[in-house]
Parts: sequence; C-alpha cells; structure tokens
Amino acid sequence: MIRQSRAHLRDAREGYWQHFRFATTFGLLAVAAGLAALVHAIFPGACTHTASRIVRYLGQLLEDRSNIDAVEREAVEARAFVLLLMLATAVVAPLWVLGAPLPLKASYTVLAYALPATLMFTNPELMADREKAA
Repeated sequence: MIRQSRAHLRDAREGYWQHFRFATTFGLLAVAAGLAALVHAIFPGACTHTASRIVRYLGQLLEDRSNIDAVEREAVEARAFVLLLMLATAVVAPLWVLGAPLPLKASYTVLAYALPATLMFTNPELMADREKAA
C-alpha cells in the first residue's frame, strides 16, 4: 500500500499534503453536488443550478489542479455545508445507535441539523440561481 501510494503521488507530481488537499476538496464537492441534486429532486425550486455549478468546479479541478485555490474560494459554502452535515451526523448517530430515549434523540437531531439547514436555506451560494443573478 505504501509503495502504491508513493507511486501514485509521483505520477500525480504532488506531495502528500497537496494530494490530500486536492482529494479532500474534490470529495467534499462531489458530495455537495450529490446532496444538492437530492434536495432539488425533493424541492424542484431549490438548488436549481447548484449541482451543475459544483460539477463545473470539479471539471476545472480535473483539467488543471492548480485551479484549486480559485475553486476553494468559489465553493467554500458547499464544502462548509457538507462538513456541517458530517459533524451533525457524528453527533447524533451514537444516540440513535445506542438507544437513547426518543425525546433526547429527537431534540439533539433537530439541534444538530439546524445549523446546516439554516446555512442551506439562507445562503445564496447554495440555494439561489446564481447564473440569473450574475
């Protein structure tokens, strides 16, 4: 595994942390695009162009990894949203798995997901049709 990792880093012409940054950014944006598409499937008026915009960012990264600074600046809200969802899930999952009382599970779940939900519904980068606004 170590030999394969070193060979891959050599082929990518990146150090470990450069590659870590690229792969993490790419992965978070891919998850954000998928979540935006799912939200749009349920609420067609929401996230009308979010997934396609994020997929364009992913394409920019694949074409030229040196675009990572610009892509990270443009998509900071999407990455923050995914990280907040992951954190919320990490907080409430043990309560559900370990069988905590229902009122405790329900209240913590609502509180934990309130922040990412608020970010999604109040942030124009995640919800608005940015192409029309520009």
